[in-house]
Amino acid sequence: MASTLREIPELGEGQQPGECEQHNLPYTAFCLDDMRLVCDKSARECPTIPVKEAAERFKAKLQQTLEYLEKQAAENVDRNEQTNLIDLKNQGDTVRDKIQQAFDSLRKFLEKEEKAIATEVEDQEEYFLGQLEDSNAQTGGNPISLHHLIMDIKKKLQQEEVPLLKNIGAIFDRSGNLLQKPKELPLDFSQGGFNVPLQYMVWKLMLKHIKPVPTLLTLDPKTANSHLILSRDGMEVRVGDKQEDLPDNPERFSHWLSILGSEGFTSGKHCWEVEVAESSVWQVGVARSAVPRKRGFAPFHWQESRKFFTPEPNAGVWALASQDGDYAALTSPPVELHLKGRLRRLGVYLDYSAGQVSFYNADDMSHLHTFTDTFTEAMFPYFYIAHKGDSLRLVTLGI
Repeated sequence: MASTLREIPELGEGQQPGECEQHNLPYTAFCLDDMRLVCDKSARECPTIPVKEAAERFKAKLQQTLEYLEKQAAENVDRNEQTNLIDLKNQGDTVRDKIQQAFDSLRKFLEKEEKAIATEVEDQEEYFLGQLEDSNAQTGGNPISLHHLIMDIKKKLQQEEVPLLKNIGAIFDRSGNLLQKPKELPLDFSQGGFNVPLQYMVWKLMLKHIKPVPTLLTLDPKTANSHLILSRDGMEVRVGDKQEDLPDNPERFSHWLSILGSEGFTSGKHCWEVEVAESSVWQVGVARSAVPRKRGFAPFHWQESRKFFTPEPNAGVWALASQDGDYAALTSPPVELHLKGRLRRLGVYLDYSAGQVSFYNADDMSHLHTFTDTFTEAMFPYFYIAHKGDSLRLVTLGI
């Protein structure tokens, strides 16, 4: 509006104001009711003022309007920049708090486990020391007692027959106790209960405190396209040599080589990993429970598009895809992803309440893409493969 106002020409002395299109007569006045220029013939129909007076009056008003708009524009720019700065700061604070909480939780757990193991070592040490003291008391293993017995025996050996034999039994009783072999005690901790891979042991215990815990998934055979073959453990799917004779139940993908996980999620945070390296064409992500299952793909004729579906958020699919080593996020339109090297294992992280589906390279934990949406129904792990011999496999967490 400010730019438009600047472009309005000023009406100077002697400048012709143009002609009325209706009567082909010069404009001579300005109609205050209709807010328009009029000629002498049209001026009889409404209250008017001279053109010069009207121009001066409205020029002043235009100047006021211009100044107000420019002030508002400047304030809006400042306000937008300030709002962006506040939003950015709030987002940064949220991320920092999230990181601190995650590491604080792990630190507290590790400190607690370290203290518990150290206490257990001290308890066993005290127990063994007590056992050793009892053994020494029973066997007379006191070095001072042994020294006195040696001295007494040397004195006896120097005595005559009668003094030597006097109380000889007590001497042998004392020597028998002192020479008794102490019982064996498990004093070497390195060969006892602490001779374990300590970090591995703590790591296994720490799994109970990891949030989210990697979800143990299996594939749902009721949803598998009839060209797909599942492994016995339900963890791997591959493209078969021929179509299987399977019932076309409502859950099954009839035309699209897809399959869903056996468990859907309506809340919480969940993550899982999929081996994708050996497959040339695949899609991995999540799909809502109402995702179309009886439609094909690639609508070449838009009139027939209702018979097809494209795997994207509008169709209820949030996924990453690979086409012979080229990777993309299946937005609308797809977003190309530039990865260094071939992706071997893909991680999927679903935060239902936040409406986010994130993908990461499970080998180096680098972030690949995040979808943000609003979820209102159950979300299922989603898989698609296209070529004979291709396969996808769910993997369990490894160290």
